[in-house]
Amino acid sequence: MFSKQGVMSKRWGFAAMVFVATGCGGMPEEELAAEQETPLRAESALVGNGYTAASWGTTTDTTGFTLDSSTDRTCFLSGVAGNLSRGEEMALGEESVAAVLYRSPGNYWLVGHGGATANQVNDKVWYNNPVMAQATCYLTATNVKNATWISDGTVSAPVKIADLDPNDRRQCFLSGLLGVDGAWNNNSRYARVTKKADGWYVESNMVLNYPRARVMGRCVDFPAGTVLSTKTVTAETGTTVTEALTTGTGVKACALTGIQGAFNQNNWTDGALMNFPSTVGGNWTATVTGGKTAHYACAR
Repeated sequence: MFSKQGVMSKRWGFAAMVFVATGCGGMPEEELAAEQETPLRAESALVGNGYTAASWGTTTDTTGFTLDSSTDRTCFLSGVAGNLSRGEEMALGEESVAAVLYRSPGNYWLVGHGGATANQVNDKVWYNNPVMAQATCYLTATNVKNATWISDGTVSAPVKIADLDPNDRRQCFLSGLLGVDGAWNNNSRYARVTKKADGWYVESNMVLNYPRARVMGRCVDFPAGTVLSTKTVTAETGTTVTEALTTGTGVKACALTGIQGAFNQNNWTDGALMNFPSTVGGNWTATVTGGKTAHYACAR
């Protein structure tokens, strides 16, 4: 039995589908049925193609929430909240996870759960810390590249994800955060993807030799005609800030390129969470809580 926070999935094309479910245990049959629906798409850039967005948060569910096939889309992390500072890197332990994972035979899965350790008789003991994860899937799957940064006793060097795109249509986002004891206990901690002179990199400043924290980055090339923009939202200590990430009409979608702050509270909404639009052409907003900063890239 695990604690599961609200689940929300939205698929946009020329029609929209929304559902919300809560409870304990596995995914209800109604959710599975809804997830199998295929979004309507047009043959154009993101404006016509739409997107998929979802939220999933638990304390102990390592399976996660199935998104969609990787054949024609690429999924990224668009929001994270809760406590990423409990977890172990051992056979019976579990890191705290907020991630969009690729799993055979070819689907993306949104995973959000707390950490665990092992007791003296080798039983898994969950810390029951909540982790909320959100995902955005863009309907493009051209030149997908992945890389993982792993912490060490000193700050590890940035890890290259992909070269630069000569057509300048490549964008990279965070795809996963794996936290362990003490990983996110400081407001200066960050995880991000960055565009440098020779390519895209994933990096962090966490110093943890064992257990180790991980930051995952993923890149994809967008279709010609897609317009990319960036936005940073910062909340000072003790405040909560909600800001618009996009403006204007037409379909657009956003995901995280970086976060900074202490993610160590047992609170489902303490972090950087996306407010998905309620209409096809609606604008995206993000809510960031005290002492944290979130960086986003949006496509339209």
